[in-house]
Amino acid sequence: MHHHSPSPAQLLATRTLLPGDVYCDRIPQCLTTVLGSCVAVCLWDQRLRFGGMNHFLLPNRPSNGEFSGRFGDVAIPHLVEAMLAEGSSVRNLQAKLFGGAYVLHAGDPAFAVGRRNVEFAVAALRSARIPIVASRLSGTQGMVIRQCTDCGDVWVRPTGSADRSLQPVLPVQELSCSSEDILTAMVVRNDEGLPLIVRTRSVTGAVVGRCGVCSSSPFGWRRT
Repeated sequence: MHHHSPSPAQLLATRTLLPGDVYCDRIPQCLTTVLGSCVAVCLWDQRLRFGGMNHFLLPNRPSNGEFSGRFGDVAIPHLVEAMLAEGSSVRNLQAKLFGGAYVLHAGDPAFAVGRRNVEFAVAALRSARIPIVASRLSGTQGMVIRQCTDCGDVWVRPTGSADRSLQPVLPVQELSCSSEDILTAMVVRNDEGLPLIVRTRSVTGAVVGRCGVCSSSPFGWRRT
């Protein structure tokens, strides 16, 4: 008889984030959201071992000054501030970045919403001196992500596909570790001129230890 380790959702309380949501808590949870051209920043405190997530639709809020987590220039500072309010120090934070698919576009692909969201997130995290230790970005298909806030692992699978195997649905542009290369790699295209998935993973290890909840990958998900 084979025994399979339960997925994070089976052992932790699960909270679903909608576009515009920003959330963190010291209580271990499974945070999940669905992304297309939107971007989610997942933060994790390596010392205190807790995390948080946001989900934003556009990089900048409009000129009317609407203050909403739907915009990256609100959602990212809000998440950082929420982590600090829970006792974090910026030097202990690390980020994982997801989304930015090429699904809403018109005219010049340089202005695709997904790419603009990724560009903003990379710049904002760099400005905040928070390292991006892993990411899965771009491509032409959305994704579902789940963050285990107890260990910092993020689990990913594509949306809209009957095939939920562990193989990516599109070619992947692999980067060794540096977030500095993310935007450069995002210009890589397949034979049809569409962007490849960009995936980075820290060579020094994106996760410190294992929580036991995420000790093995459930079917259909890729750990990042």
